[in-house]
Amino acid sequence: MNADRHPSRPQRLNPRVKSPSDGPPQLSPIDRIISLHHGSTMAIEATPQRLQASKQYPVPSLPERVEQLQMQNGNLNHEVAYYREMEQHRKEFEYEVARLNEKLGRALSKLARSQQRVGDEWTRLRQESSAPYSE
Repeated sequence: MNADRHPSRPQRLNPRVKSPSDGPPQLSPIDRIISLHHGSTMAIEATPQRLQASKQYPVPSLPERVEQLQMQNGNLNHEVAYYREMEQHRKEFEYEVARLNEKLGRALSKLARSQQRVGDEWTRLRQESSAPYSE
């Protein structure tokens, strides 16, 4: 056993050895997915690009932030109006598809009955033509 190392004494790190905690954390696959969806994690915020951007774009003042939020709110209201209008069109489309589905089902049933009737008639005619004449 090393004289400097006792089991109850914590091991000292060599200051010349770089530990994994030096520098920003590496992006995990989950961080990359979150970033693609414009989300944020500690690892994403610590990337050189995000750190540089935070230096270049200062925090907006309170009136600027209020204006940004009002613009964002206006955009969200437009989006809500769009989806409300689209919902009405979606319902109309769904109704038309259901109506056409029923009509198509009735037409297919009618076709199946006609095919059965014609097939039965064809079978009867073939049997009659192959039967011996009895006079």
